[in-house]
Amino acid sequence: MKTTTVMFTVSQLRIVSARHLLSEAGIESWTVDKMDSAHAGLFGDIELHVPTEDAERARALLVEEEIIVK
Repeated sequence: MKTTTVMFTVSQLRIVSARHLLSEAGIESWTVDKMDSAHAGLFGDIELHVPTEDAERARALLVEEEIIVK
C-alpha cells in the first residue's frame, strides 16, 4: 500500500488528535517518529501518513478541524 504524509509536527498531542479524527472518519493512519530522543523537541518531527487514495480527504478534515492550516 502506498502512503502519503499529510502532516508533520513536534507535538504528540496534535498527532493523537489528528489520528483520532481520521479514525472517526474511517481513514487509517500511521506515525513515523523522527525525533531525536536525546534532544526531545529540538530535532526532528513526527510524521502522519495515510493511504495515498485518502490523502486529499484527510488533509481537508485536518484543515476543517484546524489541526493543520492550509
